[in-house]
Amino acid sequence: MNPTVRVLSFVLLSQLSSVVPASGFIAGLKPDQRPAEAPRVTAVVIDQALKEQRLKGISQPWPGNLETIATQGNWYSPLFLPGMPGRYDLRGLHAR
Repeated sequence: MNPTVRVLSFVLLSQLSSVVPASGFIAGLKPDQRPAEAPRVTAVVIDQALKEQRLKGISQPWPGNLETIATQGNWYSPLFLPGMPGRYDLRGLHAR
């Protein structure tokens, strides 16, 4: 390896190590523990507009506990997102 490239590589690597902030929290040291200062969701407000958006394209009467799923908060559900476009978009969630 060229000596100039070695020196430049060394200088670059030594400078990169000094860029890391010296904070008390580093992600990954205790993955089984949530940091005390981490934000927490205490309440989720499900208004009528969000509920209608989640149930768009599904006619009433809703089957089973579908209304409960639509008001479940911030949990992920594939029901909330549009699926495949075109003829597979049975609910009409893809805007045209």
